[in-house]
Amino acid sequence: MRRRKVSKDELDALRADLAADFSLIDIEVDAGPKMLRITAPASPRSSLDAATRQVTKQRHDSRELLHGRDGLTLPPEAVNVGAPRWSELWPCSRAMAAYFGHCVRMRSVDAIELGCGLGTAGLGAAAKGARVQLADANPDALRFARFNALQNGFPHVETRVFDWKEDRLEGFVGSLILTDLLYSRDNFEHVFRMLRDNLSPGRTAFLAEPSRPLASDFFSQLRETDYRVRLDMERVEDVYSESYFLVNVLRIKKE
Repeated sequence: MRRRKVSKDELDALRADLAADFSLIDIEVDAGPKMLRITAPASPRSSLDAATRQVTKQRHDSRELLHGRDGLTLPPEAVNVGAPRWSELWPCSRAMAAYFGHCVRMRSVDAIELGCGLGTAGLGAAAKGARVQLADANPDALRFARFNALQNGFPHVETRVFDWKEDRLEGFVGSLILTDLLYSRDNFEHVFRMLRDNLSPGRTAFLAEPSRPLASDFFSQLRETDYRVRLDMERVEDVYSESYFLVNVLRIKKE
Protein backbone atom coordinates (compact mmCIF):
# COMPACT_ATOMS: atom_id res chain seq x y z
CA MET A 1 0.00 0.00 0.00
CA ARG A 2 1.32 3.40 -0.93
CA ARG A 3 2.05 5.64 2.03
CA ARG A 4 0.43 9.04 2.11
CA LYS A 5 2.71 12.03 2.23
CA VAL A 6 2.65 14.32 5.24
CA SER A 7 2.71 17.98 4.32
CA LYS A 8 4.80 20.60 6.08
CA ASP A 9 1.61 22.49 6.90
CA GLU A 10 0.21 19.43 8.67
CA LEU A 11 3.38 18.95 10.70
CA ASP A 12 3.54 22.65 11.57
CA ALA A 13 -0.06 22.58 12.77
CA LEU A 14 0.52 19.49 14.93
CA ARG A 15 3.72 20.95 16.40
CA ALA A 16 1.94 24.21 17.19
CA ASP A 17 -0.76 22.22 18.96
CA LEU A 18 1.87 20.51 21.13
CA ALA A 19 3.72 23.78 21.72
CA ALA A 20 0.51 25.32 23.05
CA ASP A 21 0.67 22.88 25.98
CA PHE A 22 4.38 22.07 26.33
CA SER A 23 7.81 23.58 25.84
CA LEU A 24 9.43 21.35 23.23
CA ILE A 25 12.89 19.94 22.62
CA ASP A 26 14.14 17.90 19.65
CA ILE A 27 16.67 15.10 20.07
CA GLU A 28 18.31 12.96 17.39
CA VAL A 29 18.25 9.22 18.01
CA ASP A 30 20.39 6.67 16.16
CA ALA A 31 18.18 4.05 14.51
CA GLY A 32 20.71 2.46 12.19
CA PRO A 33 19.88 3.39 8.61
CA LYS A 34 17.88 6.37 9.85
CA MET A 35 18.41 9.11 12.41
CA LEU A 36 15.12 9.68 14.17
CA ARG A 37 14.06 13.13 15.24
CA ILE A 38 12.22 12.80 18.53
CA THR A 39 10.24 15.72 19.90
CA ALA A 40 9.64 15.65 23.65
CA PRO A 41 8.41 17.98 26.39
CA ALA A 42 11.19 20.12 27.82
CA SER A 43 11.25 20.41 31.59
CA PRO A 44 13.82 22.20 33.74
CA ARG A 45 12.93 19.68 36.47
CA SER A 46 13.50 16.60 34.36
CA SER A 47 13.80 13.43 36.43
CA LEU A 48 16.81 12.53 34.29
CA ASP A 49 18.44 15.85 35.26
CA ALA A 50 17.77 15.04 38.89
CA ALA A 51 19.19 11.54 38.49
CA THR A 52 22.30 12.94 36.84
CA ARG A 53 22.89 15.31 39.75
CA GLN A 54 22.57 12.50 42.27
CA VAL A 55 24.85 10.23 40.26
CA THR A 56 27.49 12.97 40.11
CA LYS A 57 27.38 13.34 43.88
CA GLN A 58 27.54 9.57 44.37
CA ARG A 59 30.48 9.33 42.00
CA HIS A 60 32.44 11.67 44.23
CA ASP A 61 31.23 9.95 47.42
CA SER A 62 31.95 6.38 46.35
CA ARG A 63 33.88 5.20 43.31
CA GLU A 64 32.67 1.67 44.02
CA LEU A 65 29.16 2.60 42.89
CA LEU A 66 30.46 2.73 39.34
CA HIS A 67 32.09 -0.71 39.52
CA GLY A 68 35.38 0.81 38.35
CA ARG A 69 33.95 1.96 34.99
CA ASP A 70 34.48 5.70 34.65
CA GLY A 71 31.42 7.44 33.27
CA LEU A 72 28.92 4.62 33.82
CA THR A 73 25.85 6.08 35.45
CA LEU A 74 23.08 4.51 37.49
CA PRO A 75 19.48 3.79 36.46
CA PRO A 76 17.82 7.01 35.29
CA GLU A 77 15.05 7.04 37.86
CA ALA A 78 17.48 7.30 40.82
CA VAL A 79 15.61 10.46 41.76
CA ASN A 80 12.15 11.20 40.40
CA VAL A 81 10.86 14.71 40.97
CA GLY A 82 7.43 14.04 39.55
CA ALA A 83 7.89 14.31 35.80
CA PRO A 84 5.57 11.81 34.07
CA ARG A 85 7.43 8.74 32.86
CA TRP A 86 6.10 9.02 29.32
CA SER A 87 7.62 12.48 28.84
CA GLU A 88 11.26 11.39 29.20
CA LEU A 89 13.49 10.10 26.42
CA TRP A 90 14.66 7.14 28.46
CA PRO A 91 17.95 5.34 27.72
CA CYS A 92 16.12 2.06 27.08
CA SER A 93 14.05 3.61 24.29
CA ARG A 94 17.14 4.98 22.57
CA ALA A 95 19.00 1.70 23.04
CA MET A 96 16.12 -0.28 21.54
CA ALA A 97 15.86 2.02 18.52
CA ALA A 98 19.60 1.63 17.90
CA TYR A 99 19.36 -2.14 18.40
CA PHE A 100 16.60 -2.45 15.81
CA GLY A 101 18.59 -0.29 13.42
CA HIS A 102 21.85 -2.19 13.70
CA CYS A 103 20.97 -5.74 14.75
CA VAL A 104 17.48 -6.85 13.74
CA ARG A 105 15.58 -7.56 10.55
CA MET A 106 12.06 -6.25 11.04
CA ARG A 107 10.65 -5.96 7.52
CA SER A 108 6.93 -6.85 7.38
CA VAL A 109 6.87 -7.83 11.06
CA ASP A 110 3.75 -6.82 13.01
CA ALA A 111 4.81 -5.28 16.31
CA ILE A 112 3.28 -3.32 19.16
CA GLU A 113 5.17 -1.15 21.63
CA LEU A 114 3.49 -1.15 25.04
CA GLY A 115 3.92 1.89 27.26
CA CYS A 116 5.40 3.61 24.22
CA GLY A 117 5.78 7.09 25.69
CA LEU A 118 7.27 9.23 22.92
CA GLY A 119 7.31 6.24 20.55
CA THR A 120 11.08 6.07 20.12
CA ALA A 121 11.63 2.30 20.26
CA GLY A 122 8.64 1.48 18.06
CA LEU A 123 9.76 4.02 15.47
CA GLY A 124 13.16 2.33 15.44
CA ALA A 125 11.35 -0.86 14.43
CA ALA A 126 9.31 1.05 11.84
CA ALA A 127 12.55 2.37 10.34
CA LYS A 128 13.50 -1.25 9.63
CA GLY A 129 10.20 -1.99 7.90
CA ALA A 130 7.99 -3.24 10.75
CA ARG A 131 4.26 -2.56 10.84
CA VAL A 132 4.07 -0.88 14.22
CA GLN A 133 1.38 0.10 16.67
CA LEU A 134 2.27 2.48 19.50
CA ALA A 135 0.23 1.98 22.67
CA ASP A 136 0.11 4.03 25.86
CA ALA A 137 -2.43 4.86 28.56
CA ASN A 138 -1.65 8.58 28.45
CA PRO A 139 -3.32 10.62 25.68
CA ASP A 140 -0.54 13.24 25.75
CA ALA A 141 2.05 10.52 25.21
CA LEU A 142 0.13 9.40 22.14
CA ARG A 143 0.01 12.97 20.83
CA PHE A 144 3.80 13.04 20.88
CA ALA A 145 4.12 9.49 19.56
CA ARG A 146 1.84 10.31 16.64
CA PHE A 147 3.70 13.52 15.85
CA ASN A 148 7.06 11.74 16.04
CA ALA A 149 5.80 9.05 13.67
CA LEU A 150 4.63 11.63 11.14
CA GLN A 151 7.72 13.83 11.28
CA ASN A 152 9.93 10.80 10.68
CA GLY A 153 7.97 9.71 7.63
CA PHE A 154 5.84 6.91 9.14
CA PRO A 155 2.20 7.97 8.65
CA HIS A 156 1.19 4.28 8.59
CA VAL A 157 2.23 3.81 12.24
CA GLU A 158 -0.90 3.52 14.39
CA THR A 159 -1.49 4.70 17.95
CA ARG A 160 -3.97 3.40 20.51
CA VAL A 161 -4.96 4.15 24.08
CA PHE A 162 -3.97 1.09 26.10
CA ASP A 163 -2.94 0.51 29.71
CA TRP A 164 -0.56 -2.43 29.52
CA LYS A 165 -1.21 -3.45 33.15
CA GLU A 166 -4.99 -3.05 33.24
CA ASP A 167 -6.17 -3.68 29.67
CA ARG A 168 -5.91 -6.89 27.68
CA LEU A 169 -4.82 -7.52 24.12
CA GLU A 170 -6.94 -9.96 22.19
CA GLY A 171 -5.01 -13.03 21.08
CA PHE A 172 -1.64 -13.07 19.39
CA VAL A 173 -0.37 -9.72 18.12
CA GLY A 174 2.98 -10.47 16.49
CA SER A 175 6.09 -9.15 18.22
CA LEU A 176 6.09 -7.23 21.51
CA ILE A 177 8.33 -4.23 22.21
CA LEU A 178 8.79 -3.77 25.96
CA THR A 179 11.08 -0.92 26.96
CA ASP A 180 11.93 -0.25 30.59
CA LEU A 181 8.93 -1.99 32.15
CA LEU A 182 10.80 -3.86 34.90
CA TYR A 183 11.11 -0.87 37.23
CA SER A 184 8.80 -2.58 39.73
CA ARG A 185 8.58 -6.19 40.86
CA ASP A 186 4.80 -5.91 40.53
CA ASN A 187 5.24 -5.52 36.76
CA PHE A 188 6.85 -8.95 36.30
CA GLU A 189 3.55 -10.82 36.26
CA HIS A 190 2.12 -8.46 33.63
CA VAL A 191 5.13 -8.98 31.35
CA PHE A 192 4.90 -12.77 31.71
CA ARG A 193 1.16 -12.62 31.03
CA MET A 194 1.70 -10.75 27.77
CA LEU A 195 4.43 -13.15 26.71
CA ARG A 196 2.09 -16.07 27.37
CA ASP A 197 -1.11 -14.63 25.92
CA ASN A 198 -0.05 -12.24 23.17
CA LEU A 199 3.36 -13.13 21.71
CA SER A 200 2.76 -14.94 18.43
CA PRO A 201 4.44 -18.35 18.07
CA GLY A 202 7.66 -17.94 16.13
CA ARG A 203 7.83 -14.24 16.92
CA THR A 204 10.10 -12.38 19.31
CA ALA A 205 9.52 -10.04 22.22
CA PHE A 206 12.17 -7.35 22.52
CA LEU A 207 12.72 -6.23 26.10
CA ALA A 208 15.12 -3.45 27.15
CA GLU A 209 16.19 -2.99 30.76
CA PRO A 210 18.83 -0.55 32.15
CA SER A 211 20.80 -2.95 34.38
CA ARG A 212 18.71 -2.57 37.53
CA PRO A 213 19.53 -5.08 40.31
CA LEU A 214 15.79 -5.71 40.59
CA ALA A 215 15.70 -7.18 37.08
CA SER A 216 17.94 -10.10 38.06
CA ASP A 217 14.92 -11.72 39.72
CA PHE A 218 12.95 -11.40 36.49
CA PHE A 219 15.83 -12.98 34.56
CA SER A 220 15.89 -15.89 37.02
CA GLN A 221 12.18 -16.49 36.51
CA LEU A 222 12.60 -16.22 32.76
CA ARG A 223 15.27 -18.93 32.79
CA GLU A 224 12.72 -21.31 34.28
CA THR A 225 10.45 -20.99 31.23
CA ASP A 226 10.78 -22.68 27.84
CA TYR A 227 11.27 -19.45 25.89
CA ARG A 228 14.43 -19.08 23.84
CA VAL A 229 16.29 -16.05 25.16
CA ARG A 230 19.20 -14.09 23.73
CA LEU A 231 20.83 -11.32 25.76
CA ASP A 232 22.68 -8.43 24.12
CA MET A 233 23.86 -5.09 25.45
CA GLU A 234 23.67 -1.57 24.06
CA ARG A 235 25.67 1.40 25.29
CA VAL A 236 23.93 4.76 24.99
CA GLU A 237 25.23 8.17 25.92
CA ASP A 238 23.20 10.22 28.39
CA VAL A 239 21.68 13.18 26.53
CA TYR A 240 21.90 15.26 29.72
CA SER A 241 25.52 14.65 30.74
CA GLU A 242 28.80 13.01 29.72
CA SER A 243 27.79 9.73 31.37
CA TYR A 244 26.50 6.63 29.64
CA PHE A 245 24.11 3.77 30.27
CA LEU A 246 24.52 0.05 29.63
CA VAL A 247 21.16 -1.35 28.58
CA ASN A 248 20.29 -5.05 28.47
CA VAL A 249 18.31 -6.03 25.38
CA LEU A 250 16.61 -9.42 25.49
CA ARG A 251 15.15 -11.30 22.53
CA ILE A 252 12.51 -13.63 23.94
CA LYS A 253 11.22 -16.08 21.34
CA LYS A 254 8.14 -18.23 21.56
CA GLU A 255 8.42 -21.50 19.64
